[in-house]
Amino acid sequence: MISGKERRLRRLLGTDRRTLLVAVDHAVTTGGVGGLSRMRSVLSDVVAGGADGVVVHRGSAANSMPVQRGTAMIVHLSGNTQLSPGSELKTRVCEPETAAALGADAVSVHVTFGGGHQEDRAALTDLGRVAASCDQLGLPLMVMTYVRSEGDDDQRGQQIIHASRVAAELGADIVKSAHPGRENLAELVASVEVPVVLAGGEVEAGWDDYVASAKDAIGRGIAGLCVGRRVFGSPDPADTVARLSALVHGEAPARAA
Repeated sequence: MISGKERRLRRLLGTDRRTLLVAVDHAVTTGGVGGLSRMRSVLSDVVAGGADGVVVHRGSAANSMPVQRGTAMIVHLSGNTQLSPGSELKTRVCEPETAAALGADAVSVHVTFGGGHQEDRAALTDLGRVAASCDQLGLPLMVMTYVRSEGDDDQRGQQIIHASRVAAELGADIVKSAHPGRENLAELVASVEVPVVLAGGEVEAGWDDYVASAKDAIGRGIAGLCVGRRVFGSPDPADTVARLSALVHGEAPARAA
C-alpha cells in the first residue's frame, strides 16, 4: 500500500530523486528585507521558475502562495526573530495539523545544535513530537539542521554530519544541511539514509562559484538545494529558479545570473 508520505514526497522529489526547494521563511527572522516585502510576487516567480517546492510560514501559505499544481508547499513550523538575541534558536510557531489544513505537502522544522544542554534537549524533544504527528498525518518532514561551532573546518564538517544523522534518526524524511566541506560530502551522503539538500548559505560568493560548488555536491550524491536569499534577493527570481532547477535536475547548464 502506498502511504500518504510517499505520495507527498513524490511532489517534492523528481523522478531523479532530486529537488530544488526555495525557502522564504526568513521573513519571520529578518522582516521584509531583500525582496520579501513583496511575498506574493516572489512566490509567483518561484512557481513560474519551476521550483519543486517552497518553504513558507503559515501566513504566507494562507495569503500569498498561488493555488497551482507544480510547486509543492512546505509549511515551516519553527520561528524566532532578530528583534532579540539568539534568533537561530527557534521555537514552534505552528502545528502540523494547521499546516495540513492549509494544504501543505510537507512541513519543516529548524533545529540548532550546540545552543546549550537545556536548549538542545528541548529541541530534540520537540522534534520527536513533530515527527510523531507527521507520521500520523502522512506528512513528510524536512529538518533544517544548524550547528553552533567554534571548531576548525574539519571539526565543523563532522559536526554537520552528526547533526544531519540525528535529524534522520529522529524522523526526518529530508534533511537540510549546511555544506560540510567538499572532503566531507561523500561521508554526509553515506551517513544519512534520507535525501540531503544543501542550504544556499550567504550570497557573497559569486554565481559561478556557487554553481560550481552546487554541481560538485550533486555529483557526489547530494539530493538538491534549498536556497533563499539567492532567489528572493535576485533581480529576476523566476529566471534564477529556472537556472537552479536546470542545475539540480541536469537539464541544461546554468548561466551567470
